[in-house]
Amino acid sequence: MAGMKRFVTYIYGYEEKEKGSNVGFAKIEIRGEDCRVEIHLREIYPKQGSYQSYLFWVSEGKIVGIPMGEVKISEGKGEFATVTKTGAVGNGSHSIYDMEGLCLVGEDQRMLLSRWKEGENLEVCADNLQIWQEETREDLSAMEVPLRNVFPRYDWLTIWEQLQKDHKSISPFENPDICCVPIELKHLRDLPKRYWYLGNNSFLLHGFFNYHYIVIGHIPDDRWFIGVPGIYQHQERVMAAIFGFPEFLPVAVEGECAEAEEPVNHFGYWYRLIEE
Repeated sequence: MAGMKRFVTYIYGYEEKEKGSNVGFAKIEIRGEDCRVEIHLREIYPKQGSYQSYLFWVSEGKIVGIPMGEVKISEGKGEFATVTKTGAVGNGSHSIYDMEGLCLVGEDQRMLLSRWKEGENLEVCADNLQIWQEETREDLSAMEVPLRNVFPRYDWLTIWEQLQKDHKSISPFENPDICCVPIELKHLRDLPKRYWYLGNNSFLLHGFFNYHYIVIGHIPDDRWFIGVPGIYQHQERVMAAIFGFPEFLPVAVEGECAEAEEPVNHFGYWYRLIEE
């Protein structure tokens, strides 16, 4: 088919930074502006758990990865598929043609990797993986346009007022001035188009399918956030940060002290601000 490119790449397990046996394959299929990534795993140990997947390139010996999603392992097998933009992997500034391979990191820091571009020698271990964060780059060149010039600003007060009209507001937090509106995934379309991609965020989807809603919230000083319901646990905190929800806002519990250093095992919302 014209305008279409696909290839298969094999995935290998690594033990103590040494390449081991084949544990599956990935299929990359490019169709115009869209790129579909499929991962098929077998004979994975431990036989239950999950792996975080990344498309990556190599910079100064480091594996620089863009998160693609979580791969669930059951009975030693795992299947996963996602679609990203050919020219903007993970909605960033790098295209699929910049990528050198695909890697996965397990809950026990076990590493799986496939590399389809030849290059410098690579130390394959979880400690050598750096998560790419577009907003933290310090190497912008004069030819690159700041994001504030690419994306128009919106009247968030008007958007927030409309959300409150369409949905019931709640204020379950210690600070009564912080409130939020529970919504379904389809209501992300009520936000500016630049935020629609969050409907494909694996962490947000995980929270929605567990609790059947997400929230849009308002913080004093006219700041707004998207929140994903969940329980504060250390492993969950790591996954939330990887997928762009680094902050946690616990729901107030009657009779409990709000001054605890960490709200471990408390229900609340992992959130990210949606406008500066």
